[in-house]
Amino acid sequence: MKIAIVDDEKPARSELKYLLETILPEAEYYEADSAKSADELARVHTFQAIFLDINLGDVNGMVLASALREHQKKAAIIFVTAYEQHAVQAFELGAVDYILKPFDMERIKKTLNRLKEQGYFQNEETQSETQEEKHEELNKLAVNAGDKIRLLDFNDIIYVEYNQRNSLIHTINEVYTENYTMTALCERLEKKNFFRIHKSYLVNLNYLDELIPGIGNGYLIRLKHCPDELLPVSRSQMKHLKQLLEF
Repeated sequence: MKIAIVDDEKPARSELKYLLETILPEAEYYEADSAKSADELARVHTFQAIFLDINLGDVNGMVLASALREHQKKAAIIFVTAYEQHAVQAFELGAVDYILKPFDMERIKKTLNRLKEQGYFQNEETQSETQEEKHEELNKLAVNAGDKIRLLDFNDIIYVEYNQRNSLIHTINEVYTENYTMTALCERLEKKNFFRIHKSYLVNLNYLDELIPGIGNGYLIRLKHCPDELLPVSRSQMKHLKQLLEF
């Protein structure tokens, strides 16, 4: 059993490692102090759990979590931070838990018990089945709506527009601005009839209305409920889209 601790502050890593070792002495522990060192560990080892600080010095922990998923598809991500405001996004990225600093022994015990209950410390085959079932359960996306958190059904999302800083989530009546990465949204939504037509656009194929020839061999898409919006389809994605639509 291998557990990674990613935090740019050595005292925080040492404290968390001490608590984890006290509760779970049989595990192997690995430390990383940056996104680069975390990526190097992820390429070499297979972890059952990764405790990840959100406010790393060289990169946001949310961004790093999405990148680590490429090599650690079955690992539990547990965010650790001194701030509460990132909790919704953390869980939308598939985090198993969200622990606030300073650390507390009982809180760490609760997290480890949750990991055991959800099968992260089982053998590889059983763990794979447990995680597949877990990720199939949730078909909602959390967004900020003023002073409330709204849970959008995937079917209510028409398309997502990414502008290099934020994701604009378009529904029939509202547009929500969130700091989700396009990679994270694709990971969740592409399994639910969404298709990335362009590096900046992810569309719900249920709302596809028209394909319109554009300049050269390019195409534009018009979606239901968005008659004034024409979204570009990249040439590389047009071939895949035609295969999906069988024409």
